[in-house]
Amino acid sequence: MRIESKDQITFTGYNSPLKTAFKKGLLPTVKRGIYGKKLKPETVSVEHITPMSKGGKNVLSNTFLADKYENSRRGNRPIDEYITKQNLVDYLVQFIGVKNKYIDGDKYIRIMLRRFKYMFKDEIKTGREF
Repeated sequence: MRIESKDQITFTGYNSPLKTAFKKGLLPTVKRGIYGKKLKPETVSVEHITPMSKGGKNVLSNTFLADKYENSRRGNRPIDEYITKQNLVDYLVQFIGVKNKYIDGDKYIRIMLRRFKYMFKDEIKTGREF
């Protein structure tokens, strides 16, 4: 008999254009997930910004790619406790110029920068590029 923790999180059934494109090799410039860990087809996971358990949707504007172990560590706690501005910038830069039937990388970047604009309030205030 196998005993498992009730707190264990499984990651089945969450597909997204990001994950599909990554697994099909259509994101050749995307090497690392939102937490900075190297992504592999066998461990890539969809990280929901607003967790599904808290009403988040499985839509592009609510998802990042992450290593499934890092995703599991976060659970359903606020993503702000786990990512930094630098994590976000490093992650999004990988999507510049990416365009295929699953994702328009430049549009994805704009969506995420709008969603996380509070992280860039100093740059916005001073007019600096980020």
